[in-house]
Amino acid sequence: MLLQGWIEGAAATRLFAASGLDLATLRKAARRSDFRPVALKQRFTTDLPVRHDTAESRNVLAMLPGKTRPDEVVMFGAHWDAYGVGAPDAQGRTIRPGANDDALGVAGVLGLARSFAAAPRTDRSLVFALWSGEERGLLGSETYAVKPVYPAAKTVANLTLDILQTAGPARDVLLVGAGQNSLEDMLGDAAKAQGRVVTPEALPERGLFYRADHFSVARRGVPTLLLMAISGASDLVTGGRPAGQAWLDGYMKCYHQTCDAWSADWDLRGAAQDVGLFRTIGTKLANSRLWPEWRDDSEFKSVRAESAGERK
Repeated sequence: MLLQGWIEGAAATRLFAASGLDLATLRKAARRSDFRPVALKQRFTTDLPVRHDTAESRNVLAMLPGKTRPDEVVMFGAHWDAYGVGAPDAQGRTIRPGANDDALGVAGVLGLARSFAAAPRTDRSLVFALWSGEERGLLGSETYAVKPVYPAAKTVANLTLDILQTAGPARDVLLVGAGQNSLEDMLGDAAKAQGRVVTPEALPERGLFYRADHFSVARRGVPTLLLMAISGASDLVTGGRPAGQAWLDGYMKCYHQTCDAWSADWDLRGAAQDVGLFRTIGTKLANSRLWPEWRDDSEFKSVRAESAGERK
C-alpha cells in the first residue's frame, strides 16, 4: 500500500536531523542532476482503517487542430470535479458544489475554447482538458500523464486555471511556482499589456504548485503555468490588497464547503483578466516555434531535456 501525505517544514527538518542530515543542504543538492536518494534511517509505523471503493469517471478533452504543426500542442486545463455530497453542514446542506473550485476554471477553459474556435486557426494544435478526480489526488490528470493522448515531448505548455477570484479587476496576477520556467516571462509581458504586474504566491511552503493538475504533466517535463486565486491577496483596483485579503479570508471559509456556490454578487472582471492572459499567451505559443524552457534550477528541467531531440 502506498501512503501519501504532507509534513510541515519544521517537522521535516527535525526528522532529517534525527538521521544526522541537514534538510536545507539536501534540498540544494537535489537540484543537481547527479543527486542520488539518501536513506533517512528512520521508521514510520501507523495503523489505518481502510475502505476500498471503486468508481469510474472521465476526463474530457477537446482539440482544435493546428494548420501547419498539428502534432505540437498547447494545452489549457481545469478540473471539473468537486467534493460533491458529504456530511450535512450547520444548515443541513450536503452538496459541496465547487462553484469556484473549479467550475469557474472550467468556465474559463470553455470560454477559451469558444474564443479560439471563432478565430483563425493557429499553427499548432490547441487542447482543452477538463480533468476528473483532482480532489482525490490529481487522479484524472495523472491517468492522462501516464497514458497521454498527446505526447509530453510535443506538448508545448500546460496553462491551468484552478480557482479565480470573484471580487473585481486587479492590478496584479498571482502566480504559483514563480521562478520555475520561461512561461513566467510571457505572463509578465501579457500582464504588463493589461496594466498589471505578476505577484508570486504568498506562502510557497504550502506546496500549492504540487497540488494542482498541471503538476501531473510538469513531472513529465511539460512547462506549466498555474493561476490560483487562493495563493495570496490580490491587489484589487477597488480597495487594494486589504480588499483582496478580505476576499481571500471570506472564500477560504467556503473552500471545499457547501458555501462554495455561485452568487449574484460575483464580480468576474478579475477572472476575465486572468483568462485573457492565457488567451494572449496561448495565441503566442500556438503561432510560433517557441518551446518554453524550465529554469536551470528547476527539478523538471532534466526530465524535459530527455526528449529534446523530438522537438524542432
